[in-house]
Amino acid sequence: MPSAARRRRTAQEDESEEDEERSQAQSTQRNRRRAPQSEDDSEEELQEEDEEMPDVDAEPNSQDQLVKKLVRYALACEYQRLPIRRTGITEKVIGKQRGNNFKQIFAAAQDQLRTKFGMEMLELPGKEKVTMKEKRAALKTKGGSKSTTSWILTTILPPEYRVAEIMPPSIIGSEEEEAAYMGICSVIVSLISLSSGGELPDHKLMNYLERFNSGKNTGIDTTAATLARMIKHGYIYKSVEKSADDETTHWRVGPRGKVEIGNSGIQGLVREVYGESAPDDLEKRMQRSLGMEVRKVPNKGNENVEEEDTEGEAPGNEDPVQGTARRANGRRRG
Repeated sequence: MPSAARRRRTAQEDESEEDEERSQAQSTQRNRRRAPQSEDDSEEELQEEDEEMPDVDAEPNSQDQLVKKLVRYALACEYQRLPIRRTGITEKVIGKQRGNNFKQIFAAAQDQLRTKFGMEMLELPGKEKVTMKEKRAALKTKGGSKSTTSWILTTILPPEYRVAEIMPPSIIGSEEEEAAYMGICSVIVSLISLSSGGELPDHKLMNYLERFNSGKNTGIDTTAATLARMIKHGYIYKSVEKSADDETTHWRVGPRGKVEIGNSGIQGLVREVYGESAPDDLEKRMQRSLGMEVRKVPNKGNENVEEEDTEGEAPGNEDPVQGTARRANGRRRG
């Protein structure tokens, strides 16, 4: 049997355990009574912290992120030779966020492209209305003014820095493939631009390509695939006009061809092909074919002096096309 001292110790331990349990229960009750107040305090503190933290969607920080996204989007489009479309900017850059100013974001991105990348987004001209169907559709929407919808990136670097080490090729492939592709694009765009009315019938284009030994293959791909790629990239496009008895197909210069190659690129190519054997009136013939004219200003001797080239209406002239094709074909065979 346990001794009296052991029984007293056991009783004291039981009492101490009961006292500890009672104190824990009282503490729990006190905490429960204080809980609502502490929850309110924590909610107020969270609200204060939320007010101090900047709103990412509303602060200028958010616009900076959108500007960076627009710069990345523009570079990605140009790498694939795709136009930078306003719809693409809205969907992939700005998204559904409200309150964002498109003009401010675009201007800030343009500034970053110019200062950090030596490029700028240049507006693409709209496609010309050449078929009767297109002209009738244009007359219906003549009253509505449309904002710019697409751009491409163009370099603003000085000519001495426009080298392959600084300006690497696009997604086409190597530098050699890039050079070959751009050469083909320049030749075809020049042939079309120098033709009467800035359009070239399909059979004539195929005839020129045959004379260049590119009737079936251009050296980088089949002729059909190369033309399809040029259409996709916006260098050229094909217009088909159907009548009751016939169907005519013409090739015209696309928006990218007009901006990226342009009249200066065409004139440079023709001069290079002719070389030292260029006729004296080559420049005037090119200007007439490209729809350009020389503005005449009288000098002190009352003689007209050629001042500068300006865009204007002029009848087409196919002589430069014939000469360019003939001489380029002769050089290739030689």
